[in-house]
Amino acid sequence: MRAAHQRAWPAVIHLGGPLPILSAQTQLHLGIELADRAREFATDAAAFDALLSLARRVKGGERIPRQQLDGATKRSKQDAPAIRFAKLVARASLNYLYAAPSARNSVGASVEAAAATLVPLVFERHQDGVAGYLADLDARIVRVELEQLLGERAITPASPIARVGARPALVKDKLGCVIARLEDGRFGLYVKLRSRWEWHEGDRATVFATVPDVYMVRVTSAFEER
Repeated sequence: MRAAHQRAWPAVIHLGGPLPILSAQTQLHLGIELADRAREFATDAAAFDALLSLARRVKGGERIPRQQLDGATKRSKQDAPAIRFAKLVARASLNYLYAAPSARNSVGASVEAAAATLVPLVFERHQDGVAGYLADLDARIVRVELEQLLGERAITPASPIARVGARPALVKDKLGCVIARLEDGRFGLYVKLRSRWEWHEGDRATVFATVPDVYMVRVTSAFEER
């Protein structure tokens, strides 16, 4: 958002809910996922893919030597913007493996810088496209947050999450619940019931009936707006 004009900022950020808290691993995953937006700007697709391959290998559990990652991700003034994006994401994988615990935020810093490099590229291609890019980025952030929350509790949805539609806060700006559309067209609800976080899937009527009353107005209005 800091790389874009304020006119392009989403009217509602993070669906009006609390700030998503993403682990270093999830931040790296997000950077890799953004490659589908960056690759269309790559003038050297082979070099771009080679750099992203390093990050994907790290995400997959491979421990690539630090010297190899450091050498591949050294930036140059001659780097094209898409290569700069790829080097930053690959750098995030280096930081994920080797940054000291006190510097784990370096993963997120690299991914944030990578995402920002796409703003002028999107603007140059279509001046009105930056707003769409930021909205898409925000949608990805809240989706990977939900995937992370489910993964932490060893919950696997029956169908992948397509998008998050609502994530209202409870008290003290803490997440209250999350409702998502699944790729098979059904809905999923992540909610705390009786002091325990649960995941429910089903059609709209079934899932919305499980939403606690305290969130119902915000949840229904969020889906009516879409």
